[in-house]
Amino acid sequence: MKKLNALVTYQFKLQSREFINLFFIIVFPVIMYVFFSNMLAGELFYNGSFEAIDFLLPAYIPIVTTNTILLIFGHMLISHKEHNFFIKYKLMGFKPLQVAGALFLAVFIFQILGIATLIITAVITNGVRLPIDNLFQVLLILLLINFFQFTVTFCVGSIFTKSSTYQSVALIIFYFQMFLGGMTFPPEMFPEKIRLFSQIFNPIIHGLHMMRGIWIMGKSIWDYPVQLTILLGVSGILLLIGINRFKWSDLYG
Repeated sequence: MKKLNALVTYQFKLQSREFINLFFIIVFPVIMYVFFSNMLAGELFYNGSFEAIDFLLPAYIPIVTTNTILLIFGHMLISHKEHNFFIKYKLMGFKPLQVAGALFLAVFIFQILGIATLIITAVITNGVRLPIDNLFQVLLILLLINFFQFTVTFCVGSIFTKSSTYQSVALIIFYFQMFLGGMTFPPEMFPEKIRLFSQIFNPIIHGLHMMRGIWIMGKSIWDYPVQLTILLGVSGILLLIGINRFKWSDLYG
């Protein structure tokens, strides 16, 4: 256990030196939130029941999650595999799963820091109320979105095994999810055809609807059976594709 903790700490320190990654995890979402919250100030949704800016924070939290898992963790995983780091760690007594887990935990810590910074910004600038009474449900949907992004990462990484190619494809998927998944602008502002397209081809929008309902309206994850089924179903399919295509032998040498 001590060796594993040391590995997580080591990976965390390495990532803390990646200033570009830190910028996109912590600073970039804050800049986006401040910009769009000012742009949407005064806008109302659902017959005036909710202010548009109330929908921004639960939409921007998945941006942090997608960035840390799909772009950063995915690139680290493929890079470790490409440069035989798994084999090198094996000589130090670490199993590939332990190394991958350490990478994920190190990135997850930064994800939490990014989300915390975003929440503090929203509270200070717009007085956003936090769903303290529904915190367990918030954690559930956050874990579900993490799992979905992990399966996307695992599937893409099993197909594109070069880190440079993976990063290019992952960026396309990231922006596709961000702009057509309702993370940047609320889906209510989409034209009807684009909204329908996103609901069919961009599963993260279902996670977004769940996050917003849980965060703003105090609902439960079980109040969204269709969205939950779609997100879990797509995640399962992606996971199976990744398991079948991933070259496990590369991890063991």
